[in-house]
Amino acid sequence: MKSIFLVLVSLVFMSTGCTVSEEMIANKQLYCSSVYKSIRAVGRTATQVTTGIAIPDVCDTIDEIVEEDAEKK
Repeated sequence: MKSIFLVLVSLVFMSTGCTVSEEMIANKQLYCSSVYKSIRAVGRTATQVTTGIAIPDVCDTIDEIVEEDAEKK
C-alpha cells in the first residue's frame, strides 16, 4: 500500500518535472524553494527506486532553459 502511494505521489511530481512552462520559470523562487525541492526529491527517489526511471529536477531544467535562452540572445 505504501509503495502504491509513493508511486502516485511520484506521478504527480513527475508531471511537474517533465514540463517547464514560462510560468514556472517566472516563479522559480517558489518552485525551487527548499521545502518544495525536498518534496520533489522524495518523489523522484521513490520513482527511481520503484521504476528505475531517473527524473531530473525542475530547477535544473529551468537553469538549463534560461542558459540556452541567454546564449541565443
